Amino acid sequence: GLPWMTHAMRHAAILITAMLFCLAGIGPGIAAPVGVEANAAPAVVSQLETVTVSGLQPGPGLWRVTHGENEMWLLGTVSPYPKRMQWDTQLVDSIIAESQEVITSASINITSKMNIFRQMLLVPSLMKARKNPGKVKLEAQVPAAMYARWQVLAQRYLGRSRGTEKFRPIFAAQKLYEAALDEANLRNGNLVYPVASKSAKRHKVKFTAPKVVVEVADMKGLIKEFSNSSLDDRDCFDKTLTHVEHDLPTMAARANAWAVGDLDRLRALPFTEQYGACLSSLFDAPNLRKFGFDNLQERRAAAWLEAAESALKTNRSTFAMLPMGELLKADGLAAALRAKGYQVEAPGEESPEAPASASL
Repeated sequence: GLPWMTHAMRHAAILITAMLFCLAGIGPGIAAPVGVEANAAPAVVSQLETVTVSGLQPGPGLWRVTHGENEMWLLGTVSPYPKRMQWDTQLVDSIIAESQEVITSASINITSKMNIFRQMLLVPSLMKARKNPGKVKLEAQVPAAMYARWQVLAQRYLGRSRGTEKFRPIFAAQKLYEAALDEANLRNGNLVYPVASKSAKRHKVKFTAPKVVVEVADMKGLIKEFSNSSLDDRDCFDKTLTHVEHDLPTMAARANAWAVGDLDRLRALPFTEQYGACLSSLFDAPNLRKFGFDNLQERRAAAWLEAAESALKTNRSTFAMLPMGELLKADGLAAALRAKGYQVEAPGEESPEAPASASL
């Protein structure tokens, strides 16, 4: 996503830009349980088994979007997914082989025209930006009850070597979240993207990655502004604690439902965007808007819709991917296509002329 950066700088910039939670299609997270208060007393960490499927699995069926005789096959993605599963990709590969274009979820790319030497000089500043301004400890950044909940979870999942007490809440939360997923045999990320990319390359099919490009003219100024500014990331921190406290079994259930293609189960599980509060903490800060960080969510949705509509009007067949929430939500991108007049059919609802193999 950030080809102009060295590896070290890319890693640090990913932290700063909240691509922590999603690079290739920012996946939906878990809705907080009803009745959980932001400053609730320290919770006992759930010890429920989060059993995840393993071995070869079919994955979900495909949505079909049509425009006249042109069609688009949409695959919903989830994150996290079962760490030990293998995805049977034969159906997706066969559809890509017969398609004229593959479209990924839209991403947010931060770019700069700064030369490579100046980029390298900024690496220490980027890494430092993860920490609270003025060397303030995490305990002083969040309410006491919230910090008490953090201590329970950090001891459970991070142990003594957590090294996060100087981190801003958003970065401490991400470290905890990833450790909890790992213990639950779940993996964050996009399982579909690398498969679709390789398949498109193998079959010589056009590969389109819609993106919102934020070109920062003053990267040094952005890092300084970020490093010296307070972030309103308590909501992000609280929601992440809640997910880890209560929702690991739900995450595992959703990951399993995706792996075995159980659409009814997926519909029954909550689909809200966990990362939304965290993304807002970073990008909605008024002092960062002057660097181009404004309306990024809306722009990202518009970028994907533009690519999808262009493909539907041009290609006989297209393969595309979206976070599963965007297919299931009443105000998601699949609904946006339907509102624009395209026919959108969920797996099992295909019209008679659709190939039977498209639904698992």
